[in-house]
Formats: sequence, C-alpha cells, structure tokens
Amino acid sequence: MLALSVLATAAMVWMELPPDQRAMMLLTARSNLQKFAHRAARRAGHAGMGSELNHWPVPAQAGYGLAYRLSRLRDRL
Repeated sequence: MLALSVLATAAMVWMELPPDQRAMMLLTARSNLQKFAHRAARRAGHAGMGSELNHWPVPAQAGYGLAYRLSRLRDRL
C-alpha cells in the first residue's frame, strides 16, 4: 500500500511539472545512464584485456562480451 501511494505521488508530481522541465530531466537521466554504461564498458574491456594479457584461461567472449553489450547499450541510449 505504501509503495502504491509513493508511486501515485511521484506520478502526480511528474504530471505537474512543466513539459520543458520534464524533457530536461529525461535528457539528464539519459546522459547519466550513457556515462554509467560508458564507464562500465570501459572497465569491463580493461578487465578482459588484462585477463588476456595475463594468459588466464578465459575465452574472448567471456572477457569482452560484457564490454561489447554495455557499449551497445550506451550507443542505443
């Protein structure tokens, strides 16, 4: 019940915001998600390269697959 009332309150506040402020909030959130996905993809790529250079028995798909998927997500945002 509490979660429902919090969601309803958030929806009412969102609808009361001016359209330009809502658009700016969405753009800011999208930009933050892109930055997060970029940093995560970069870290995953560095980890994959490190495991490859250290001759750890990790296949390339496991080492670079996460970095690839995160970079694709970043590009879609």
